[in-house]
Amino acid sequence: MQTRRALLGALAAPAFLPHVAGAQADPRPVLRVAVQALPPTLEPLETISNVGLRLTDNVFDTLWRRDFLAEMREGGSHLGPYLATSLTRRDPLTWVADLRPGVRFHDGSEMTAEDVLSTFSAARMWGPEVPYFEGRLTFGHLAGVELEGRHRVVFRTRTPDVVMPPRLAAYGGWVHSARAASEGGAAGMRTRPIGTGPYRYASFQRDARATLESHDDWWGGRPPARGAVFTVVPEASSRLAGVLAGDFDIATNLLPEQIESLRRNPSVEGISVNLDLAHILFYDTRRPALRDARVRQGLNHAVDYDALGRALWGPDFRRMAALQVPAFGDLYEAERRGFAYDPDRARRLLREGGYRGEEIVIRIAPTYYLNILPAVQVIQGMWSAIGVNSRLETRENAALVQQPGADVRPVSVAFRFADPLGGGLAVHLAREQVIQSGGFWTPTRFNELVDAFRAASEPEDRKRLWHALLDEFEAEAPALILYPAREIFAKRRAVRFTHYPLYYLDLRPTNLGFTA
Repeated sequence: MQTRRALLGALAAPAFLPHVAGAQADPRPVLRVAVQALPPTLEPLETISNVGLRLTDNVFDTLWRRDFLAEMREGGSHLGPYLATSLTRRDPLTWVADLRPGVRFHDGSEMTAEDVLSTFSAARMWGPEVPYFEGRLTFGHLAGVELEGRHRVVFRTRTPDVVMPPRLAAYGGWVHSARAASEGGAAGMRTRPIGTGPYRYASFQRDARATLESHDDWWGGRPPARGAVFTVVPEASSRLAGVLAGDFDIATNLLPEQIESLRRNPSVEGISVNLDLAHILFYDTRRPALRDARVRQGLNHAVDYDALGRALWGPDFRRMAALQVPAFGDLYEAERRGFAYDPDRARRLLREGGYRGEEIVIRIAPTYYLNILPAVQVIQGMWSAIGVNSRLETRENAALVQQPGADVRPVSVAFRFADPLGGGLAVHLAREQVIQSGGFWTPTRFNELVDAFRAASEPEDRKRLWHALLDEFEAEAPALILYPAREIFAKRRAVRFTHYPLYYLDLRPTNLGFTA
């Protein structure tokens, strides 16, 4: 019988890339990554998830790109050219991108404006029957995409958009081969899409393994790894054991307590990264106990956010300054505390709002969001301490959580690009999203402020409106901000790699290296 260690070693070994030309003479290593799962398909707009982005970001490039390393060093937002060499605003409704010449797709063909047109087509991004929610979310405001020669693309928007550069660097902006998409159709995009990124798909076995191989003709330079193998190891303890045993170089999606033992390990280190992703609990404001905003404010003030975060994510936890991230740059209000922990104020607000001990039902899917079950149990204890009567219900999946009959439910909030229009209040709590579209909250001034913020172009107007939105959120209190989620992983110290605040696993030369 084959042992588990022998099986893992066979799955992860460099010999898994036998068809790479000159593989035996190529001194570059093959990176071996243990992951909790893989995406169901390889279509870029269907893989925007914690398990899919690791692959997509290495296979595809965007016209513009965030410099995450600079953001992590210096704060704020850092953007720059990538597949496009320039991006200019011709008028309030028009952006023009000049493309980098000589960029090659994985099949050897040259990238041109036709490929960008296919990527941002009405059928994928902004037309009346777009099948991809994620594309429509970021690029649904487009009115047209046109060619001006072989290496120039014109983007036209329905309304003025001052944040087109970060949009083009965000989820959904991955440029694919128009020819491959046309010849392979939807099935081809799901099984073997063609991009310009530093690695190409070599093989994909859903629920088992994905293999990437180096795109040696990548325009940004020869990739540092000959390839990368992503192997599904469902149990976190087995993923960590695989790194410790030398079967893997990186193990993703671990728990804080699992990496505590690695502090003095000479060959393996554990790393925890704050993500641009928040978990929140939102209130059904139609329910009798939660109709008065003062009750909702009181529930929010009853939570010791720092204690909750440290208990779940470890001693390095830092609370999110309201529903915003530092990458917002000049719009970021670092000093805003939001709902500070204040039990006395919580009791007063509950009393003034008319709360009389009614049962508040919290409904979750325990395994859907990492740490959501212990988080809710801790909050129940904090609410109980100020006289709130709550009951926890569990369901098998997120769809069942949304059904009627509960007062409080969880949802995640991802910041897709470095601006409030990339995620958070102006996106996830807006009229198009589930909290409002599902009828859970009908705001007073909030939507008016969101519309004004979307239309604003002057920096001072944007800052004023953004801070007004934060104020309005605190006045209405439609949700409780739990914490920024974290990605916790282990890696061999010989692998030089930085994890960004999104679920990318960037294996480009600027972010990956190996020591002896």
